[in-house]
Amino acid sequence: MLLAVFAVLFVWVAISFWIACLGAHSLWRGIGQPPEVSAPALSPSSSRTALVVPIFNEDAAHVSARLQAMLDSLREDGLLGQFDVFILSDSNDPNCWAAEVNAWRALRTTNNDARIYYRRRERNTGHKSGNIAAFCQDWGALYDYMVVLDADSLMTGQALGRLVTMMDANPRVALIQAPPLLVGGESLFARMQQFASWVYGPVYVEGLSRLAGEDSNYWGHNAIIRVKPFMEHCGLPLLPGRPPLGGEILSHDFVEAALLRRAGWEVRLAPDVLGSFEASPPTLIDYLKRDRRWCQGNLQHIKLIFAQGLRTPSRLHFALGAMSYLASPLWLFAVLLFCAHALRLQYAAPVTYHGRYPILNWPISHSVAFVSIAVATLAMLFVPKVLSIIVLLRNEPGARRYGGTRRVIGGFLIESALSVLLAPVFMLSHSWFVANILVGRTTQWGTQPRGSNGVSLRQALALFAPHTFAALIVGFALWLSLPGGFWWCLPLLVGPAMAAVLAWLTSKPSLGLRARRRGLFLVPSETQGLAILERVEILLRGRGAAPSVAQASQKNLAA
Repeated sequence: MLLAVFAVLFVWVAISFWIACLGAHSLWRGIGQPPEVSAPALSPSSSRTALVVPIFNEDAAHVSARLQAMLDSLREDGLLGQFDVFILSDSNDPNCWAAEVNAWRALRTTNNDARIYYRRRERNTGHKSGNIAAFCQDWGALYDYMVVLDADSLMTGQALGRLVTMMDANPRVALIQAPPLLVGGESLFARMQQFASWVYGPVYVEGLSRLAGEDSNYWGHNAIIRVKPFMEHCGLPLLPGRPPLGGEILSHDFVEAALLRRAGWEVRLAPDVLGSFEASPPTLIDYLKRDRRWCQGNLQHIKLIFAQGLRTPSRLHFALGAMSYLASPLWLFAVLLFCAHALRLQYAAPVTYHGRYPILNWPISHSVAFVSIAVATLAMLFVPKVLSIIVLLRNEPGARRYGGTRRVIGGFLIESALSVLLAPVFMLSHSWFVANILVGRTTQWGTQPRGSNGVSLRQALALFAPHTFAALIVGFALWLSLPGGFWWCLPLLVGPAMAAVLAWLTSKPSLGLRARRRGLFLVPSETQGLAILERVEILLRGRGAAPSVAQASQKNLAA
């Protein structure tokens, strides 16, 4: 059983490892992307593109500020006339309706040279995917392309213009995903995620782009879509059975990409398109709440793995997406099996009898072999991070964008230590999510938290008490029954035992600010500035004129 579980987990880890190796090799050698996914120079386009922003009970001021910053960026690049903006509301809170309408009117007044529309549905059937489908039914025929944005999405005019140019140049491409980088993190948790996005993300994205090619995936936002094939082929089915595994598909993006590929259209990932951003969940609690919804959506994809007509890469996307959550209960099961194996060896009787004749019992221990496999697995988890750091630090200018070599290495070490502590917390949480889904407990797509002042220690203790209780009980049982195994399992017990404290401390914006002042977890948007983000912050503060978006060159955004 241990061998079977480790075999599945090792394949899962190895796939991620080799994707990172492929990306690191490509970035180290400076190998350019193929024409379908290389970022070309901007060129005039006669195509009509809609910027669609589905929202559900969001902070209208934040959505409006991001849209205003993108409109200003498009205006400075001379591209505003190519785009129409659609704010697609599914909000059911009357206060949100009023704020959205007021924000829309203010945008119309401020941008009399832009076409900005607002629509609110009475019933949010199908959630976000239903919102996009309703837009396509009502206005899709008027547009060649649409760029789907989230409420926290932020894209420069250069990035939007290049996506349109790439679609014009590649008529067989139906969707191009621009990988978003995390920006605007304030809490220690958000800054850690932001640092990982900028430092480790490019290696994985580059490798995935090269491996998947025309069979890439869609992440639900910050992507340009050819409207006609999307309308013809991307109607989502209702899955057989009852929720949570049946009914409406929650994670629609993977499915839409698979349907486009089934129809013969290409789906591309474009790592060379710079200027695509989003925000990170501000706390560990918010991150896990989002993961609960993603877990249900990804497990639904298991029913689609063997759907008729899908391409093998699309089936692999479904399987790997589900495995990203199923891996947690498998890791937990592997740990329990290892402890059971050690207990069986320790309490095996030294002598058995065949009638009156004693027979020595020599049990065979596989502990060394399985520990070797575990060490190899840990190495394959950390080597991609080391490769990312090596690629980043290969030249001094690259290191300066992240605060210098020492600060990059310091951030890497602290992020790795926190990741080791939090990994068992994620394992227990994801295992609980999977168990709840399998017994029929469902969840709904709600509003994603966009900002936070942190969580209280009392709130953290209430939410993570099961993690702490489980760690203490298991640790005490191991100490009494298997003292040698206790020390092997200690790294897995410390994180859950301290889960509440970790969630409380990492949620504090004050600690995030202190880390930034000391140069930890710095990214280029902070060391060199990001004009479009500064524009958003100024609009939210209600101050004067913002710096020109053109001041943020694409070269400075390269990471």
